[in-house]
Amino acid sequence: MGYAIRARQLLTMPQEAPRLAEYGDGGEERDDAIVGLIEDGCVVVEGEEIAWVGPWEQRPKSARRGDMDVFETAVAMPGWIDCHTHAVFAGERSQEFAWRNAGKPYVEVLEEGGGILTTVEAVRQASGQELTDALVRRAFLSVRQGVTTLEVKSGYGLTTADEIKSLKAVQRAQKEVPCELVGCFLGAHAVPEEYRDRRKAYVDLVCEEMIPQVAKGGYAAYCDVFCDRGAFDAEEAERILRCGQEHGMVARIHADEITDAGGAMVAAKVGASSADHLEFVNQEGIEAMAAAGVVGVLMPAVNLFLGTIDHLAPARDLLNAGCEVALATDFNPGSAMTQDLGTILMLGCTLYKLTPGEALRSITAGAARALRRTDIGGLRAGARADVACFDVPHYRYLTYHFGQTHTEAVIYRGNFVYWTEEADVEE
Repeated sequence: MGYAIRARQLLTMPQEAPRLAEYGDGGEERDDAIVGLIEDGCVVVEGEEIAWVGPWEQRPKSARRGDMDVFETAVAMPGWIDCHTHAVFAGERSQEFAWRNAGKPYVEVLEEGGGILTTVEAVRQASGQELTDALVRRAFLSVRQGVTTLEVKSGYGLTTADEIKSLKAVQRAQKEVPCELVGCFLGAHAVPEEYRDRRKAYVDLVCEEMIPQVAKGGYAAYCDVFCDRGAFDAEEAERILRCGQEHGMVARIHADEITDAGGAMVAAKVGASSADHLEFVNQEGIEAMAAAGVVGVLMPAVNLFLGTIDHLAPARDLLNAGCEVALATDFNPGSAMTQDLGTILMLGCTLYKLTPGEALRSITAGAARALRRTDIGGLRAGARADVACFDVPHYRYLTYHFGQTHTEAVIYRGNFVYWTEEADVEE
């Protein structure tokens, strides 16, 4: 037998967001439309799926039976989706954080063997089980915030064996955590030290050995590449992404974070599901992304962590051009050591000037689109029953009171996987 969720405010997150022009100067009416607000709403859950969504007074007969369990909450919405993380890694880099804040240029850190190479060495030394155990702990922290889908990239191994070791750790961790882990292959994260003078040989390795083996083993459904200065150029990125597509993998790209490297144009050209970062994207790239249906995934924690808030991704330009926008943590040990997707919501509003509704959509429906998923990110009949419930006075409060976990309960595949002591949940 199923159960019902009754929420004072139910955010359903329609698959298509309304345009600003439809609501004049916007305001609360547009935000309510963006989040698909139903006052005094109801979700009926049967098994792992949502059976019905609508106003409480219109709930079906099956939800009016006296023996059906009803969970009541203040605000309910789709489970949160953190669609860009590097959560499978070993070691930590707090010393580099201290050096940077003391004025040591990042290029000096790199020249002394630090930066990403520090994490690469730690991952190569770590066992697969050590990577798994660390990821399991991190996933549980994300779930407590309301996350039910967590994308996890490889990219700190940079050998075929170590990249596959990382992706296998994601698969093993999946058996132990109450959320979905989405593996993403990022062998083209950087050129490793041993290939510093042989860039083409490393690109060949990624295309001719890594991607075929990852695809054959079913270790990841997505292929990513870091297209920027110091990483891979546009031509190399396109080759890698097309190779991934030939092996059945969805293309994603780290684009134009440090310079205008043409990453957005590559994303549009190959039909990537998302282009991520975009601090230096140009207008031509934005328009190409919009025409190709590429989602812009923005990660303000990087700007805050690195102290680069003077050059932010053009969120409003992306939205105005017709792009879907998603927010993500970019959780990684070097440039965004945070799993706090709630604080990312606040930063999306304060730094990018997103409205609360736009920000909340960006970690649900927008993030689902970045992964090309239709079964998550919205509350509708037939969708997977992933629901996050919050004890807050209004949905916009989630973007306003940051640094505090407001989660009352988290439902993943129809099961309550996290709840507070105050929540009235039958165990």
